[in-house]
Amino acid sequence: MKLLIEKEKYINDLSPIQGVYSDFVFLKEYALVSIIRVQGINMDLLSMYQQDSLFDEYGAFLTQNVHYYPQTVSMSVPIKIGDYLRKWKKQYLRSMHDPNCPEKLRQLRASYLYEFQLKETNLEMAKKEHFIILKEKLKKGTVEFLEEAEKRLRQKTEEVKNSIHQVLEQYDGEEEVLSASEALKVLHQLLDYKMSIYE
Repeated sequence: MKLLIEKEKYINDLSPIQGVYSDFVFLKEYALVSIIRVQGINMDLLSMYQQDSLFDEYGAFLTQNVHYYPQTVSMSVPIKIGDYLRKWKKQYLRSMHDPNCPEKLRQLRASYLYEFQLKETNLEMAKKEHFIILKEKLKKGTVEFLEEAEKRLRQKTEEVKNSIHQVLEQYDGEEEVLSASEALKVLHQLLDYKMSIYE
C-alpha cells in the first residue's frame, strides 16, 4: 500500500501573482493587471430620478467598455488611523512627563488611546471600496511582447478611467489608478478572502 504524501502549499504556489513590471502587476499566466479605485456614491442621498440616471449611465459605461472585459470588485477594507493614533500617543507621552498635568487628564488620554487602538484592530472601522480591474494578456512571454502589453494596458486604463469619470463627475465621485504596490495589496486581500471562503 502506497502512502500519498501531500506536498505543503505556500502562498506563492496558490497566488496567481508573479511580480511587478513597470508599475503593473504581472501574473503567472503572462498577463499584466491594473486596478482603478472608484469612490462609492451614497445612493440614499439621491432622488429616485438621480438613482435611475446613475444606473443608466453606469450601464452605458459597461457597454462602451465591454470589449476590455472590466471586472468590478467591492470589498470592505479597514480605515487607516495610524497617523491619528500616533498623535494621541504623543499627547499621552507628553502628559506622562509633564508634572503639571492632572492625573485624570492622563487617564482620559490613556482610555481614548486604548479605545482607538481596539477599533483599529477589530475592523470596527471599515469602509466599502470599489475597484475596476483590467487585464492585458501577452501574446508570448518575451520582453518585446511585455512592452506591447504595457502600452495597450496603459491606453485601456486611461480610457476606462476617463469613461468612469464622466459617469461619476456630477456626483463628486473620484477615481484613481493604483500603483503596483497598492494593487498588490488589493489582490492579496482578494486572494485571502477567496481562499477563506472556498478552501
